[in-house]
Amino acid sequence: MDTYEDEFDDVVEMARALVGSTDDAGDLWEANELVNRALGLRPADPEAWILKCQIMSALDDDASALAAIEMAARRAPRLPEAHYWRAAVLADLEQFRDALDSVDRAFRHLTGEDDWLVEDLYCEKAVILSALGRADEALATYETGLKHCPESSLLRAGLAPLRRERVRSTFKVIPGGRH
Repeated sequence: MDTYEDEFDDVVEMARALVGSTDDAGDLWEANELVNRALGLRPADPEAWILKCQIMSALDDDASALAAIEMAARRAPRLPEAHYWRAAVLADLEQFRDALDSVDRAFRHLTGEDDWLVEDLYCEKAVILSALGRADEALATYETGLKHCPESSLLRAGLAPLRRERVRSTFKVIPGGRH
């Protein structure tokens, strides 16, 4: 006979599999039903709330994604992944200053076990800074991220356009030139 813990783990695993395997809205709604079932079993589980946030975000329901990630952050205020996802949702909602605060909070709570999140945090922070019009800080964030994650194609891809823009801004137009 399965215990609640076994059922919780099985349901969360099935929901994650659906989220990771498709962008199909039907599968995402099925994953949502599964994660709701998991949350019925363990309503205080921050990982399940993060999964709920991811599902709602994939379904373009930013308000529900934000509500879910707020539940995770309240239950695990030192969990960097919760603050990372909160930053991502707030950025989607164009609440960039709050998003920046959240990504900085995620950085403050990083531990050695969170190495898998570092690349995404640097990228998210740089994107937010860029959206705030702080291109020099965004550039510096990408560069710092590459020092920590030198193999990151994600950070390199974000850095390239900022570097090109910086070079373009140094060119001067000379009046009176011919076409």
